[in-house]
Amino acid sequence: MSRGRAGGRRARGRWHALLPAVVLLAGCSDNRREAAGDLRTAAAPAPAPFVSAARETSTAKLAYRHDLTVGLAPDRVAPHFAAARDRCLNETAGCTLLTASIRDGSGTRQPQAQVQVRLPHAAVAPYVAFVTAPLPGEAAGDVTLIEQATRAEDLTAAISDTGRRLTQLNDYRSRLTALAEKPDNRAEDLIKIAGELAQVQSQIEEAEGTRRGLDERVDTEIVTLNVRTSRARAGAFAPVQEVWSRSGPILGESAASALRFTVASLPWLPIVLFAALLLRLVWRIRRKRAHPARVRLEP
Repeated sequence: MSRGRAGGRRARGRWHALLPAVVLLAGCSDNRREAAGDLRTAAAPAPAPFVSAARETSTAKLAYRHDLTVGLAPDRVAPHFAAARDRCLNETAGCTLLTASIRDGSGTRQPQAQVQVRLPHAAVAPYVAFVTAPLPGEAAGDVTLIEQATRAEDLTAAISDTGRRLTQLNDYRSRLTALAEKPDNRAEDLIKIAGELAQVQSQIEEAEGTRRGLDERVDTEIVTLNVRTSRARAGAFAPVQEVWSRSGPILGESAASALRFTVASLPWLPIVLFAALLLRLVWRIRRKRAHPARVRLEP
């Protein structure tokens, strides 16, 4: 019994001696797990905001177009349209307003608007952030980005061909100018050279205009903003609620259509009646011919 008790005391003594080391190892492993978790959290990429897809270091000559569709309440379409238009006209340097149109929500139609602008590369992201953000006094959920798309057109070959054509035309003009400066030219030759120079100069100006247009498309980006109404209701009966809320305009539009049809049909009414009487007369004549009257013979 004494030996057993002594062995138990020695085992408990070893355990008490190892307990601090076990706790220390557990603390180290927890610290390692926490550090690894912090590293994974730090390494996780944050959602990046909208940035221009154009890159100045890219060798390709690309023309970018961005299409945005924003959903709003019907009464907020006009304020957002005016804000997007005025942002380009008054507050964004280098912005060119290409299109600005709005349609009201009279009758059964829903209001909608469109703004199309041409922007430098550096101004694209701030402009997109502005037109997709709530205006002062609106909540964050009042503006919904329904759709966003970016397209690029490669103009590398077109720009290269235009530059090569300009080089050839300039060389040809230089040779014609050198011929015109010769002292032994006849009057007829000078007239032909002058006509050829005028034609070449016209082609050079046309090619330069084409190159300027291509360079402008590469140096800028087009942003098209479509503003539409988004349904605030959800659920299986959302369409029914939407129609019920607009029952007055829908009823008025249907009544107007019925009245329009009635008024348009009035001039045709005498013609339809005359045609009906004529058909009835023809039908009675054919019936008499098919069933002639029987003559009764008296004895």
